[in-house]
Formats: sequence, C-alpha cells, structure tokens
Amino acid sequence: MVSNASANPHRFQRLVRTQFPHDRNVHTRCTRLSLSISLSTATAGMPFPAGTRLPARCPAAWLICRSGSHRFPGIDSILRVKRANVLGFHVGDLGPAKDRDAILKVVEQAMPGQKPKTHLNFAAQLNQFSNTIQKGDLVVVPLKTAPKIAFGEITGPCTPTADGHPMRPVRWLKPDVPRDVFRQDLLYSFGAFMTVCEISRNDALHRVEAMLKTGRDPGYESGVAAPPRPPASPEAPTAEEADVDLDEIARDQIERRVASAFTGHNFTRLVAEILKAQGYIVNVSPPGADNGIDIVAGRGALGFEAPRLVVQVKSGNVVADQPTLQALIGSVQDTHADQGLLVCWGGYKRSVEQRRNELYFRIRLWGRAETLDALFEVYDRLPEEFRAELPLRRTWMLVPEDEEGSA
Repeated sequence: MVSNASANPHRFQRLVRTQFPHDRNVHTRCTRLSLSISLSTATAGMPFPAGTRLPARCPAAWLICRSGSHRFPGIDSILRVKRANVLGFHVGDLGPAKDRDAILKVVEQAMPGQKPKTHLNFAAQLNQFSNTIQKGDLVVVPLKTAPKIAFGEITGPCTPTADGHPMRPVRWLKPDVPRDVFRQDLLYSFGAFMTVCEISRNDALHRVEAMLKTGRDPGYESGVAAPPRPPASPEAPTAEEADVDLDEIARDQIERRVASAFTGHNFTRLVAEILKAQGYIVNVSPPGADNGIDIVAGRGALGFEAPRLVVQVKSGNVVADQPTLQALIGSVQDTHADQGLLVCWGGYKRSVEQRRNELYFRIRLWGRAETLDALFEVYDRLPEEFRAELPLRRTWMLVPEDEEGSA
C-alpha cells in the first residue's frame, strides 16, 4: 500500500511511526517541491570507469532530494527511458527571478494552500538550486526505490525547460552507489528533510570526492578536515541544520544489522521464517549445493495448496543476473510450482529489473527493500530466536508544527 499523503496535501497527521520506516500506512516525509531527475541510460548502472575526469574544483556539495509526487515518475522509472542529464523542478516559470524574494512570488502562486513559512522555506531552496549552486559543484541524489545514491557534477547554469521549469544540466559520475558505502554520520546528512541543501559537516565534500576516486568513504577521523567555510546561502539551512529523516536512518541501521547477522544459509532461514509467518508451509534445502532451489513453500496443512512457490535466495553483495533468473524459471517448471520468488539482498542487474512487469504473475523479485518490507509486516509473528537476533520496536513521534498542514 502506498501512502496517499502526497496526493492529499491537506490531510493532517500528528503521529507517525519511525522505527518501522517503510510501514506504507504511515506517511512521514514533509511535502517537498516535486523534483524530476533523469540519469542517462548510457551511464546508469555502469561501474565508474577508470580514469574518468573528476571536477577540478568542487567548492560545495549539495543534497538534492526528489519529493516523490504522485504526478511525476520516480527516479528509477526515469532511468529506464532516454532523457537528458538534468535536474529540474516542476514549479512555475521563474523567468528573471534572481533572488529569494522574486522566487517567493512564484512559489506563492504555485502552492497557494501552503503556510507562509513553507513558502519561505521552499523559495530559499529554489533560490539555492537556481542561483547559488555553481558549475562544478557536486550533487548528491538519494534514490527513492533502491538503497543507493547518485552523484553528479553540475555542468552549467540554471536554464528553463520548454515549459518554463528551472533545470540544471548534470554529468553523472556515479549513478548507483550503495548507501552502506558511507559511514553513519554522512548518512545522517544525506537524510535531511530538505529538497535542496548544502552538505558540509565532517568534511563531507572531501569524503564524497574520495569515494568517487576510491569507492570508499575514508571517514571523518582518517583525514585532515577542510577549514570551516560559511554556508553558500545563509538564508537557507544546511543539511546539518535541517531535521533528519528518521525513517531512512532507522532503515540504514536495520539493513546493516540484517547484512551482518544473516549471511549465507542464515539469510535463507530468515526468508523461510518470513514465509512461514505469511502462512506458508516451507521446506528449506540444507546448506550446500541446492540445484537452484533454496526453499519450496505452499499453502494448506501439507503445503500442497496454491500458491506453491520455488524460492532462490542470494545473500551478501551478489547481484542477480539473467542466468540466475532463467534458472529459477526452469525450476518453477520442473517442480510444477505455481510461482517463483527470487530474493537477492545485493539487488538485480538491469536486464533482470526490466522483466519485473513481464514476469509479474510468475516470478517476484525481492531486493533488500522488499525483504525488509515483508519482514516488518510479520515481525511480531517471527520466532523469538530471530527477534532476539534482530531486535526491533515501533516508535512514535510528533510531526513538527510546520509540517502538520502538509503531512
């Protein structure tokens, strides 16, 4: 179930859950300007090539978060079509607006139902996007439907699209970096409740640059910190001053715990327990060679009733490819099962992702997001031994006053 809070901005919600971050019945994100992001299909999903030129001078790093508006496609769906390398806002034509006050008038017309404080906040962020961010700055874009982050370099000034929306051209350096590459302090900054804000705490810029070159976050303590620099736009908060997305932070922590505590055959056992809690009778193959069948499951007292499943499980950083998918399809046919379930913590190659809809009624794909969603749904029904290895609890928090009208 997908939250309808974005579709109904006047709905008030005073209490939200935070420890179960992807409980789809609860909406925790504040309303953001709708941001449309396109990553080139020529680079998306490809490894960072050796020798690729990094920006010679990156005076600032900026967090750019897509709002998830129901009216516009998500980042990952845009990845599957050919579009220009751009970041842009769906808001009225800014025209010659070159400061926050001028942009504020456009924002007030675009969002007449919002509070004055919200108008000021969004105008400040739009001003940063349009006028403050400079050519050569780095942009950090968390993806919404995968635990990954895209990194790019701004390559030109703000220019309007054909329909007048502001747009910045971007050269994507690394479009799909796993979130767990970064240490928790940077993930806090990446989880700010802002659509556009500067990231500067704990030498963030130089750590991002180091990750682009080496593939790893060196951490704050391991290098010499850059001297403090004033914010690029004093009128708008930085990522460190903004409220953080506790949902995303909690999910990062839970993912790390699952990845460390449930590896190899233990991950298969966890998937089996989730299926048991969903009402299946399961049989788990012993560790070792399994001929592509880790779990068989069915309904009814003996497991003979439909739907009857064949499950293949991949833990760790393994990325499932087309041969893995075809092997599961063959196992479903050989065993006369009804459907197949492929669970891969490390995600899927693009060739597999592109077949989700084609195989929707035959094969389901669980990555780490789908696995955790299923886990959260049945957590209270899992055996005590599994809950002891992964102790979770539901937590409630009060929606900040300035978000109540847009929640």
